[in-house]
Amino acid sequence: MKPRLFILGPSGCGKSTAIRRELGDRFRRAGGFTTCRDRDENGKVSSFVIQSADGYGPRDRFLDLKADPPRIDLELFDRVGVDYLRRAGERPFAVMDELGGVELLNESFMDELGRYFSGSHPCIGTMRTGGPAGKLVEMMGLTVRYELARRALCQFLRSDPNTCLIEMTGRDDENAQNAIRQWVAEFAQ
Repeated sequence: MKPRLFILGPSGCGKSTAIRRELGDRFRRAGGFTTCRDRDENGKVSSFVIQSADGYGPRDRFLDLKADPPRIDLELFDRVGVDYLRRAGERPFAVMDELGGVELLNESFMDELGRYFSGSHPCIGTMRTGGPAGKLVEMMGLTVRYELARRALCQFLRSDPNTCLIEMTGRDDENAQNAIRQWVAEFAQ
């Protein structure tokens, strides 16, 4: 198993759930970050937030879907995202849940991500393939920049000798489950 494992797949296929389930209580020892959807009273996604993987600190909103037009706070990644990446190396392992969203448009975040990936510190994470993020960046006129950044990240991860990418086909994907289980056994003990 390589020290970095990223599970790829569309939103809702169970990537984050599978990682959380396998890590269990060890999740609290992780550095890095998680992003989550907040929902309104009708169950509709209203915003996206980022927080430290260990749950320490605030939940910071970087995408407000209720605003008209929706508002992206890319500067948040200069402060919060960069800090989470810097501190990730101080923990036994890192979680990056999820890469592949609007954070790819923040130069400081991407520079710090590159520095993190220049080492071989253990990391497990998720990356979205397709889905609503693409529609949002298209609506906001950010498609070309976003697509170039997404392709560059995917190309880097595919060619990186310390990274393994696994496509998750659904919640019962045994190949992805086994890869996560193996990574946890080797790097999150």
